[in-house]
Amino acid sequence: MPCAYEDFGNLSSLAKSKQQPISKLAHRHISTLTVDWYLPGTNSGGPVRSVANLSAALSEIDFYIITRNTDYCSTEPYEGIPANTWVQQEANVWVYYFPEDQLTKKKLKKVMKGVGSSTVYVSGIYSLAFSQWPVSIAKSLGSKTIIAARGMLSPHALAVKPMKKYLFLSFMRWINAYAGVEFHATSPEEAQDIRTVIGKRANVSVLANVARQESTSIQEITKEKGSVKLVSIGRIAPEKGTLHGIQALEQVKGNVVLDLYGTCYNTAYWEQCEQLISQLPANIQVRYNGICPTEEVSTKLAAAHALLLPSEGENYGHAIVESFGQGRPVLISKHTPWQELASQKAGWDVAYESLGNAISELAEMDQHTYNTWSEGAFHYYQKMIVLPFEENKKAYLRMMG
Repeated sequence: MPCAYEDFGNLSSLAKSKQQPISKLAHRHISTLTVDWYLPGTNSGGPVRSVANLSAALSEIDFYIITRNTDYCSTEPYEGIPANTWVQQEANVWVYYFPEDQLTKKKLKKVMKGVGSSTVYVSGIYSLAFSQWPVSIAKSLGSKTIIAARGMLSPHALAVKPMKKYLFLSFMRWINAYAGVEFHATSPEEAQDIRTVIGKRANVSVLANVARQESTSIQEITKEKGSVKLVSIGRIAPEKGTLHGIQALEQVKGNVVLDLYGTCYNTAYWEQCEQLISQLPANIQVRYNGICPTEEVSTKLAAAHALLLPSEGENYGHAIVESFGQGRPVLISKHTPWQELASQKAGWDVAYESLGNAISELAEMDQHTYNTWSEGAFHYYQKMIVLPFEENKKAYLRMMG
């Protein structure tokens, strides 16, 4: 069963991508990027979107992405996409798909050495083949090494399999594995998490994730006082707070429709959600709609009054950012970088016990009041995402060498 909310496009379009040898132009900067799963994979969620957005934004750099030829939670190779060779996906993006049974450190080093890049960007912390090996290989090749922690060193993340992670990180510190490495954090809070775990002297660059630059205006939506339509786009999972969101609906007196999009890799958890949904009062309607293809995310967000995503922890949250971009307020927890939203009329970042009150406040808004909050969300997106983009891009280019 798939394990995340997005479908990054159909496989056939990628299957038609040209199979290319590495083509290096003297004036182009080349970066190797390693990540466990990548397009057309959908199941690992945010990290795939982060890498795709990064390579799209930094068109000045040629990216050579090395990944598996299967999706997360799947053993089936991608249909129509050749393995063990470079496949060009975009003008500046080539991808090398490794079959699981042929993935060795020796072969990985041969592929990385063949690229000959001066910078290696490693997405993630714990993966042996796509985090630990690349760091070691990059050092042996004399390449600058950047590790994107992807929220994996946050207290919330460390609480999952804590002993295993404690032993691993202790060992990595003991062998001085991160000496000379630059860490990429997407917020000051994540930078602090990294320094807490790796050490106070860890070299950390703080650069917000790159968002898709899509929205130029707000699509209007009718809002009646006493009713609200919500959408949730994310895994149906404890870390995404799906159950917290459903529980909060019990407190709402107005009419509520919640459309859930996402896959359920945790069957027991989804059964809990279903049981609670069956007990909701008649004024609350919850509909499960399966996976939301990436090209439809903006449409689904625009068709709702707000995004409901009370995650237990987000170091960024692409769905949250894209909701702002559609002029849709968000209903989220306090465990994200997006804080004090109500003061901007961009949404509510609240404790779980206050989530029901926030939904009720939204439900009771009339058209005029809702329009003010819709504009607030869009203006927040312009201020926090669009306006800083060029400066962030320059900072990314500096970090990438």
